[in-house]
Amino acid sequence: MDPITKNKSLVGIIIFLLISNIAMLIFFLALGNGTKKDHVPHKDMIATFLKSDIGFDQQQLDEYDKLRTEHMDKMKPVFESVHNSKDSFYNLLYVNVPDSVINKAAAVIGEKQISLDIQMFKHLKNVRNLCTPAQLPKFDSSFNNVIAKMTQHFRKPAPKAK
Repeated sequence: MDPITKNKSLVGIIIFLLISNIAMLIFFLALGNGTKKDHVPHKDMIATFLKSDIGFDQQQLDEYDKLRTEHMDKMKPVFESVHNSKDSFYNLLYVNVPDSVINKAAAVIGEKQISLDIQMFKHLKNVRNLCTPAQLPKFDSSFNNVIAKMTQHFRKPAPKAK
């Protein structure tokens, strides 16, 4: 193959790749704008679940909103504290410390996580208490699915049966 034909082939391949990359970029940018509009905030998702699946009325939704606001006000410092403890823990990577210091820093995170989980449990118990006796079976049967959805990005998928 002579050099001129070879160069034309390479230029053609480069132009084709450039055009296909631009087309993919445009496609993903256009697709990305559509998905951002469809994002439902977590707060609204839970309220929608309580209204449509459990049957909460407007008064119950207002009480839930009040509970949620109070809960988030209480939890924000706890989340920040856990975050700061984890930062301190992982900053130990950069210094030479004995295992006892690492274990103590991990224990501090554990204690704060326990506090966080207890507060979340109390909040969910309060939300459950908003249910009427007729709504309790729906809430209880749906609750495990809601928790699974809330924590799904932390869980590994179950192994598939062969």
